[in-house]
Amino acid sequence: MNLTNYGEISLPLAVWLAADGYDFHPGQTRAISATSLLKPVRQILLKEQLTEETMIQPDVSDFIASRLGHTIHDGIEKAWTHNYASSMRKLGYPQNIIDRVRINPTQVEPEVIPVYLEQRASKDLTGYKISGKFDLVIDGELHDFKSTSAYSVKSTDKHEDYALQGSIYRWLNPDKITEDHMYIHFIFTDWQKALSKSSPTYPKSRLQSMRIPLMSVAEIEQWMLNKIRVLEEHADLDEPDIPFCTDVELWRSAPVWKYYSDPAKAGKPGSRATKNFDNPQDAAAHRAKAGKGVVLEIPGQVKACGYCPAFPICTQKDLYDHG
Repeated sequence: MNLTNYGEISLPLAVWLAADGYDFHPGQTRAISATSLLKPVRQILLKEQLTEETMIQPDVSDFIASRLGHTIHDGIEKAWTHNYASSMRKLGYPQNIIDRVRINPTQVEPEVIPVYLEQRASKDLTGYKISGKFDLVIDGELHDFKSTSAYSVKSTDKHEDYALQGSIYRWLNPDKITEDHMYIHFIFTDWQKALSKSSPTYPKSRLQSMRIPLMSVAEIEQWMLNKIRVLEEHADLDEPDIPFCTDVELWRSAPVWKYYSDPAKAGKPGSRATKNFDNPQDAAAHRAKAGKGVVLEIPGQVKACGYCPAFPICTQKDLYDHG
């Protein structure tokens, strides 16, 4: 599909954004990637129902975040394949350790420290071809790199997805990934030093790592079998009958109860609440103590729909205000 360029992004940058380095091309209807398996059932099935007429024509600016992420991944891979020895020496690693490192070895001899980068693997499961490509594995330990917003790391909603994705990678590569945990390495694209000093919950560094436990091979295989079963059960349904996405899948934020001391300003554009609460009891108690004002409940905002390729044909999205 051709790309638009409404923002008139310059040719040097537009060519960079339009480049497609993704190497998973199913070629068959029963092939699915590890990342696709994590998506909501509704999104997976509705995407298959899209036609050229109903697809949203992408703009080249839509690929800024993904291309930045790909560039970071590519840079990490090249640093290991081209310069790992000199970098490790600068970091103080002894030469006898550096000499044991092997990049993408086909065989692992005793004492070797294997390092695998960007390896794609696939396996058959109940008639489906499951495929996935991990970022980095060092001596049996999986590492994944995420370029993201600094505030996104505070959300725990993604932790389960991280564990599921990493567990699928271990299921695909049991000979390479042998540890029962993985590391997520966050690279914050919008990190601000001033906020790191003033906010106790803001990341203290532009880079942050998180240890995530993995599911057992048997557990993740059962999870995949269950997901495939649900997909097959709903594959032939019309759009209205496919199960709706959950609040977690919609990235719905928590509701807020806003207290306005002046009822005339409540909910008016540009007006700010006197105080916000995360539950109705505290908001009502505050209003009672003040003896005046009004409390408005602001429902949680849905964010995922705007990133879903099935947006044009999904009726669930019509239930929400997308701004």
